[in-house]
Amino acid sequence: MLLEPRPLDVPAPTATGGWVRAFAACLALAALSLLLPSTPTYDPWAWIIWGREITQLDLVTTDGPSWKPLPALFTVPFALFGDAAPSLWLVVARLGALLGLVFAFRVARRLGGPVAGGAAVGALTLAPWYFKNAALGNSEGLMAAAVLGAIDRHLAGRHRQAFGLGLAAALLRPEAWPFFGLYGLWLVWHERARLKLVAPGFASVPVLWFGPELWGSGNLNRASDRAQAPTVFAPAPSENPVLAVLGDAQAMITLPVVISFGLVLAGLAARRPAAGGKARTLAGLAAMAVAWLGIVVYMTSRGFSGNQRYLVMPVTLAVVVACVGAGWAARELRGAGARTLVALAAVAALTFTVPYWGKTRGMLEYLSYQGRLLDDLERSVADAGGAERLKACGSATTGVFLVPTVAWQLGVHANLIEIEPKLPGVVFRVSTVRGSDPVPSLEPLAGRPLETLARNGSWRLLGACA
Repeated sequence: MLLEPRPLDVPAPTATGGWVRAFAACLALAALSLLLPSTPTYDPWAWIIWGREITQLDLVTTDGPSWKPLPALFTVPFALFGDAAPSLWLVVARLGALLGLVFAFRVARRLGGPVAGGAAVGALTLAPWYFKNAALGNSEGLMAAAVLGAIDRHLAGRHRQAFGLGLAAALLRPEAWPFFGLYGLWLVWHERARLKLVAPGFASVPVLWFGPELWGSGNLNRASDRAQAPTVFAPAPSENPVLAVLGDAQAMITLPVVISFGLVLAGLAARRPAAGGKARTLAGLAAMAVAWLGIVVYMTSRGFSGNQRYLVMPVTLAVVVACVGAGWAARELRGAGARTLVALAAVAALTFTVPYWGKTRGMLEYLSYQGRLLDDLERSVADAGGAERLKACGSATTGVFLVPTVAWQLGVHANLIEIEPKLPGVVFRVSTVRGSDPVPSLEPLAGRPLETLARNGSWRLLGACA
């Protein structure tokens, strides 16, 4: 293995108490984040709905995003808590992102000291592709926690834990399958007794990916088919999908990260003491980042959407590798004590957030607006007489990206929500972004009498009941 376990350069808490405190702190922060306006986005809403449907033994996956097994392991039990399910999922998604930062710090610190760890946390925390996905309940934060956690556990010699976290990653994205498979084979190669662990793990992946799709849609390949029907914002429909994906990846890398990576190359070339014993592990992580990016590029060239979210994991790995350079540079300061290194780690964390300062306000305003949309929709449904009255009116229509949101509010399958207005029925109309034109268009109903059933914020519920 390229990722050979190495001794820690800086003592790290390995006792159970340290992990419990770190987990509790992240969980508390994730829960407290719900005090701000919050809402899941398109994919998480579908996972939450599917969790409810599984408890009702009535799963329908014919519409919506691709099926993912890991979210269902949470959304199914969360469905037992009724209207609290969306908030519970947001806590899990945000918890995953925070744990991803913890593991990014640990991996970078192992390779470059506390300054490298601080730089990695700073480079990720306010990155829109990391922060926004976590805030909206997407699975990228969980993926970062699973992959970086697996790397951390492997380097600590805890191979069973690493395999378990690798399994979690494999239940989130198919791009993780090759890495998970190779790691499992490596474990068995070194110790045949581990087959009792690896074999069930391998078997669970196809069962949990394809079994629910067969149940919910009757099509084993429904997730793959859905992924090959990208939106207009995805790289796949572009003139050169490969260059589009690579351009997206480049846009996610900031100048401090590039400079720090240059320091990594300089340290390796000069064979500085700080680089001693780290080259092999760094090469393994860099190879993993490049291979993962290559998988996304290849899949996009074959018609899969190639959304920027799919690049979060390879870019995160690249960021962790690059930030090691900042740590090596700090080690050149002779006689720097522990307090100095902690102070430098804090400075590094702050410095690596600088490229995002100008974008943070707009990102927070966007997230706040999305959270208020959910609150306004809930009030609008109540003001219109409740879900049962609205369903009795006829068909329900909304914008294409709001289908699962409205389906959750009405307690119906997502495939029962229309995207072209019909009467009798109700049109759930809203501006999805502040200042944008409301969707869906009312042009198909031109000249037809419509009653405003409720209005809150940007939402306007229009209808003509049966």
